[in-house]
Amino acid sequence: MEQVLVFIGNHPLLTGAFAVVLAALIATELGRMARRWKELETHQAILLINRQDPLILDVSNSKDHAEAHILNAQHMPPSRIEAGNQALLKARQRPILIYCKNNQVAPQMATRLTKLGFEQVHVLKGGLTQWRADNQPVTRGKGKKKNRDKQKSADRASGATPNRPTEGSTGPSKDESAD
Repeated sequence: MEQVLVFIGNHPLLTGAFAVVLAALIATELGRMARRWKELETHQAILLINRQDPLILDVSNSKDHAEAHILNAQHMPPSRIEAGNQALLKARQRPILIYCKNNQVAPQMATRLTKLGFEQVHVLKGGLTQWRADNQPVTRGKGKKKNRDKQKSADRASGATPNRPTEGSTGPSKDESAD
């Protein structure tokens, strides 16, 4: 014990820095234990999606959501997570999986949801970046092109090719232009 006191006396800055880091670590862990939402690893989120059919909320900005998002995720900017959002409040009893691109915004929105009375709120640890790093599927776009994408898929499956000019042609033939 005497050596510890001598060390503290000889290295006050080092001892002070250690005390600050220790206090920050304790505060972080106490805060993590006190929060009312749970952080899930990718494999845990997959289990949640497959077993409990959660409402999946993407709180990323519009550009990031259009670039890539988890299948069936609803884009909900942070400004729309509020007490007056009746569509959201109807899902209070459902589990919620919330994420953003890098997990910067999702934890704050999860706290906001718990304050609105949501009980089963889960945050995807690492956000969509971690989801993609774990080679999980994403979908692109805002979903407005569904019919056109379905038609393209059907054309590919049937072997049909879309009406595109080929090398040396000037456009669709007379038969194709009648459509």
